[in-house]
Parts: sequence; C-alpha cells; structure tokens
Amino acid sequence: MTPAVFRVVLDTNEIVAAGSRWLDTGLPTSGYNAHLRLLIVVAARHSGLYCDGILDEYARVLLERRHPPDRVRRLLAYIQGAFAHVEITSSAAPTPPSDPDDEVFLLCALDGDADYLVSEDTHLLALQSHYQRPLITTCSECLTDLPS
Repeated sequence: MTPAVFRVVLDTNEIVAAGSRWLDTGLPTSGYNAHLRLLIVVAARHSGLYCDGILDEYARVLLERRHPPDRVRRLLAYIQGAFAHVEITSSAAPTPPSDPDDEVFLLCALDGDADYLVSEDTHLLALQSHYQRPLITTCSECLTDLPS
C-alpha cells in the first residue's frame, strides 16, 4: 500500500527555523532540528505548496535575518524545485487572520487544496477552529501526522 501524500503549506517561521546553512553542505542525515526535518519530509515525500507572495515573504524575512543572499536564492530554488506552485485566485479568506500579512499563507492553502498549513504564528493558529481543511497546525504536530 502506498503511503498517503499530503499537500502542505509552510509559514515563513517554519522556513526561517529550518535555517539555510545546510545548503552549504547538502541535506543533513542527522542532527537537524524539527523544522528542517519537516521541510525535508515535505519536499521528499509530500507535496509542498507555495505561491509568489509566499516566496517573496520567505526572501524578505530571510534577508532581514541576515541569511546570505546566495543561500536565500538557493533555498528559494530548492523550494521551487521540490514544491508545487499555486496560483492564488481567491481575493479573501472566509475567516482571515488578524495579521493581514498571514492571509497569503491561508489563501495558498485554500486555493491549493492543502491538507496542512504549518505555522508557529498565533495569528494563524487562532484560526484552527474555523477551518477543517487545511488543518492549521504546528511543526511538531504535523511531524507526528505526516508519514515520513
């Protein structure tokens, strides 16, 4: 029996927490944090989703946090190569987050028919009871649910 493949949107805080230093040495085989493990599992065994607005947000925040521009470009290329692009067609979420900057993640998850929207952000996690799909969850909860 083939394991289930889930559609997953990762919030910026998941990407930042995964880090970018690993890009200098290749995918680690051990000793990496849960956020990087989630990124690797989603890229290798599931269907990660992104849209143009999400890539812009990833780049902006990574650069603000002083990740080297070359590593930011390589990380974005990794995501574009491993994840599926979603064209946002919705103009607003049925129940939007209190932080307008987070709505792009919710719209990507909704328009991309995502199973999971993974975040540590309280503005998105506060919406858990408003959405059955995507399931809005944290990294640790998602790693428990996703077959790896």
